[in-house]
Amino acid sequence: MLAGLAFLAGCATTGSSVSKLPDLAWPDVAPGTGTARPSPKPQPIPPAKPSVDGVLPRSAWARGTPDADAMNPMLPVEYITVHHDGMTPFTATDYASSAARIELYRNGHRGRGWGDIGYHYVIDREGRIWEGRSLKWQGAHVRNRNEGNLGILVMGNFDEQAPSDRQLAALERHLRTCMAKYRVPVARVRTHREWDGAKTACPGKNLQSRMATMRSKSLRA
Repeated sequence: MLAGLAFLAGCATTGSSVSKLPDLAWPDVAPGTGTARPSPKPQPIPPAKPSVDGVLPRSAWARGTPDADAMNPMLPVEYITVHHDGMTPFTATDYASSAARIELYRNGHRGRGWGDIGYHYVIDREGRIWEGRSLKWQGAHVRNRNEGNLGILVMGNFDEQAPSDRQLAALERHLRTCMAKYRVPVARVRTHREWDGAKTACPGKNLQSRMATMRSKSLRA
């Protein structure tokens, strides 16, 4: 049951639009068992200093390097897509737990043969913004729609929990930054479920509703 929920709620239909990589089996559920695996124990790591745009570098969390041969160069950004992780609910706010969760995403994606974590940015419960896959490379977060599509993951399962106020504030701030930097209009800021053919509930009902409000009000201001 848990495995089924993870598949339905998370970004389970993601993959590379060019290389046709397989669907993602989320790494916090043991395949074929429906049993949740224990979360990785956070390792003590010194907090990294954010860049000038407030983003924590990849080096703050990653325990492995990307495989450039399994990725495609990024095209000019035309869309921004917002996701949740759809895994077991996540409530931790400390730096180490967030870093460990992002590394879990990377390991799951690499285990499917992808070149790296599929998302370009990750926003944790405390409102920290973490660099994921470098924007030099096309992401792997919306099947057949990854070209020119910047992927932002908001950490948690928002069919089962609500995004934190700090997450929402950071998401709005980062969306504004990316929209301005890449000249993406609000009409091209989407959630995963809004793409044609996307068979997913991502980013969960509790973030989907907040995204609708954000786009109709604050992101248009």
